[in-house]
Amino acid sequence: MTGVNNEKDTSRTVPSGNIVLEYGSGVPLEITCILQSDTIIVQNLFGDRTDSSNKTNFPSHRIMFYKNSEVVPRQYVTIINATAAQLRIPNPPVGQDTYYCTLLLDYEQRQNESYGNSSGDHSYIMSSNGSSTLPTVHYVTSGLDTNGSHPLGSHVGVCLNRVYVGYKPAIVRNFTCISDNWVSLRCNWNTSENPIKTTYKLLLRLPGRAGGRIFINCPTDSDIKENTCYWDLNTTPTYRQLHEFYDFRLNGQNVLGNSSTFFNFHHYANIIPASPKNITVVDITVSSAMLRWSVGTMTNFPRGLIHKIEYKPQWDSNIKYWHSINTSDVQCVSLPSNQTNSFMYTMNCQERDNNYYYINVTNLKYPFAHYNFRIYVRSSLARGEDKWSPPGYINLKTKPSIPSKPPRTDVGSFESFTSRIDRSKRNVIIYWQQIDDSEKCGDSFEYRAYYTSITEQNETIIHYSDEIYENYAMFKELSTSVGYNFTVYSSNKEGLSMEYSTIYVPSESQRFEKPLLLTKTVFDQRGVFELSWKNAVTTKLSTADELHYYTLFWCENVNRHPYQCNGYMNWTHVPSSEFRCNVTIFNFNDKNHYQFAISANSRRLLSNGTNSYHQINWNSSGMVWESCTIQNNLTARKVESVWVDLISSTFIGLRWNIDCTDKLGSVGEYNIFYCAVVSTNNKICNGSMLSKTMSREAAQKDGGFALLTNLEPYTTYIVSLTISTNYGKGIHSDPLTITTLGLGGGWYLKQEHPKYLQQVVKHNFYP
Repeated sequence: MTGVNNEKDTSRTVPSGNIVLEYGSGVPLEITCILQSDTIIVQNLFGDRTDSSNKTNFPSHRIMFYKNSEVVPRQYVTIINATAAQLRIPNPPVGQDTYYCTLLLDYEQRQNESYGNSSGDHSYIMSSNGSSTLPTVHYVTSGLDTNGSHPLGSHVGVCLNRVYVGYKPAIVRNFTCISDNWVSLRCNWNTSENPIKTTYKLLLRLPGRAGGRIFINCPTDSDIKENTCYWDLNTTPTYRQLHEFYDFRLNGQNVLGNSSTFFNFHHYANIIPASPKNITVVDITVSSAMLRWSVGTMTNFPRGLIHKIEYKPQWDSNIKYWHSINTSDVQCVSLPSNQTNSFMYTMNCQERDNNYYYINVTNLKYPFAHYNFRIYVRSSLARGEDKWSPPGYINLKTKPSIPSKPPRTDVGSFESFTSRIDRSKRNVIIYWQQIDDSEKCGDSFEYRAYYTSITEQNETIIHYSDEIYENYAMFKELSTSVGYNFTVYSSNKEGLSMEYSTIYVPSESQRFEKPLLLTKTVFDQRGVFELSWKNAVTTKLSTADELHYYTLFWCENVNRHPYQCNGYMNWTHVPSSEFRCNVTIFNFNDKNHYQFAISANSRRLLSNGTNSYHQINWNSSGMVWESCTIQNNLTARKVESVWVDLISSTFIGLRWNIDCTDKLGSVGEYNIFYCAVVSTNNKICNGSMLSKTMSREAAQKDGGFALLTNLEPYTTYIVSLTISTNYGKGIHSDPLTITTLGLGGGWYLKQEHPKYLQQVVKHNFYP
């Protein structure tokens, strides 16, 4: 751009217009600014050729150069003559900038005198508003021939130049092409930053005699505009599917020169197929699944395909892990339309519409389980994990089978309760460890427990349990003088488990003696418990042919003991010499309660009379549940087992287990708190809280029994018990809610305890 248009002698810059330089070439940036000598402004400047220091100045001393909005330091400007000055920068930096040539009209402005100073102390000319931007410039349209007035510090623009400092077209190194499912091809590349406008054009040549020397242009000008090129079956030229290799030439061009980059492209190694489709389950068993799928356009791919097949069963603990299977058995088969279930594997793939891939996935671990499969496909020539297709998915469920195993039992996992009415009868509870959900293998799962007996006619009778739950079964009215061998199966709609577990419950006279005073100590660390117990006085030590040991059981339950535990049960064996054991429960759940029990067991080796042993005789005491729980913090002691044994219209008989607390020797007294509540749904006291205190000695004498008297008939009371120790008061027991009988209702004894009857008579509460 020039500032004037005078035919004889115009103000201008040389060179004019855009300037393009190659960075690092050694060519300096040179711009000469020439003033029109016969204009009024320039003539006036010739008339005033001295400044306040009597220094002679020409109009060219008033020429200033700007780079964008910054003044160019004076050391880069040379005065050529009275009306011309030259800008010269030896090594201009890379960039795209605008250089201005201006004429300063008010030479005496202080801020502008620094420009005439060769020291170049100031880099910017300040505008009238104080900002370091390009000053107010008046570009005249008829040369510098004007007699108009100008504000102080203003400039007349002479001309400007756009300066581009950059590079010749660079060689392209990150050129990539990907075929999408063998129906289209797209190539992309990135170019280096260059202030000089540079374009790239992509040319394709098919190798061999068929391609010859002819290079084919990109179907559109997207290569020039967007650094990309796209072909499909509808473009002109079209996508060449059947050629395994291409030759590409990428031509770069700008005003500094040209470049060419050549690429030999392995077409078939850079295809990403579409997801496998039409995935179906042809056949399925309890442990296998025959899968079939198609690959659409890729069916006729001449270099073959490989597959990656992964699955995830519903029961895997690691939900992110996928199992991989060997795909060497994947076959391609051409099926007649009337034989869709044929499994004659062959690599003959002539008819695209009937071509499928098959694989029989075997050794699936879980029957009756959901499996999520995903199938990938890739060109056999491709390398790298980025060339797999997106996965195709299918969900399936293996067929059911009988349960894979029975519940696990232990020699001591039973309880026996002799009837108080008929001492020759007893109820027996047998316990087991539940199997995992993944092992149930079918619908209508349940456990089955029974024992058998032989009639006089030598017939076998199966006696099933009277009650059965998730981890125990109850048999009622059994003989105390007979030993029973119980059998436990897992069962579902398909049948019984192949294996079974057994529990032998000896007669009452043959039962091993029970351990005493099982105490649970709860630690602050989650899931850590200490169990301690005492041995029966008459229990014998182990001998050479008999091994004694304990089994410690724990059961996860929603409610606290004495509620029957119906959760997951586990156990460990402890030598008979031990009377204390720490148990750490993994996967501890704060919302549940953990009940503990212990059994004493013996294993005797029976001799056949020749100093060799061929049979094992097992015996056990059965399970004894924990007596109470001790917090490792002594001030937080709590009695776990509290219950009601006697109910009348005006009194309640409360009982608790004192074994554990008595063992500690630090109990001072027992405090019973009770009150009538507003209603059975509202457990707030309807009046004052009442209390009764019993000394440790009195509680021991009465076996942990107390009568709460002077109660109202047919009224609901809430009752709890605490222990006072040398360390302070303990925690309240879990509250009991009891409703007294109505008037004339007599009294109800829940269990047979003669001592209670004596107290009832003593206090004249007998109706």
